[in-house]
Amino acid sequence: MLSLVFGTLLASAPAHAAPCGFPEPRDVQVTLQRLDGRVVVNNARTRDSLRRMQQQSGRATAFGSAWTPVGLTLTDLKYRMRLQVEALPMSNGAYCARVTTVDADLGYDKLRVYIARRFRPGTCAYKSINAHEMTHVTVFRQALEQFHPRLRHRLQRAAQGLEPVRSSSPDAAAAYLRQRLSATVEPLFLEMNRELDRNNARLDTPDRYRQEQALCAEW
Repeated sequence: MLSLVFGTLLASAPAHAAPCGFPEPRDVQVTLQRLDGRVVVNNARTRDSLRRMQQQSGRATAFGSAWTPVGLTLTDLKYRMRLQVEALPMSNGAYCARVTTVDADLGYDKLRVYIARRFRPGTCAYKSINAHEMTHVTVFRQALEQFHPRLRHRLQRAAQGLEPVRSSSPDAAAAYLRQRLSATVEPLFLEMNRELDRNNARLDTPDRYRQEQALCAEW
């Protein structure tokens, strides 16, 4: 289950790029924290409960709606951004503002692994389900390994290239600048979502399920 989280605020008043009275250019300090996500295993839900969760998440399955999952891995892919600006008051009551610091997060707070409660820890089926779900955990973390440096580079380049803006208030200018940065990195974030969908789908195929279920007798 993936969600796009920018927390972008809309400016309460128009803002626009404009030359201002800042005496010299300034490097923007950019940090992008990588959130690998803590794996949390839940063995308390029924198979019907997992099916409802799977349907609510919108994840397609290899067997369609008739399939009842025995394991499920869910997470929220998050991108959060905070920025600081410096603003100069102008003679007409407006402000000129530019970004000084960008502090962002990319990744997962938790990777939630569900194993149907019918399968108890230590059994062959439990171990098989857990091993399969851990391959999904690996997919999530590999995508983060791949996209984190790319997104950090794009964010750094975009933040450094942002021109100062003129607006009615520092808050309105900050909201506008934040919107501009979000629009720049959003395509890469969406590409990461698509990559996750493709790689997770490769793990959930009828042939793979048959191979895994052949390892145990207690299904």
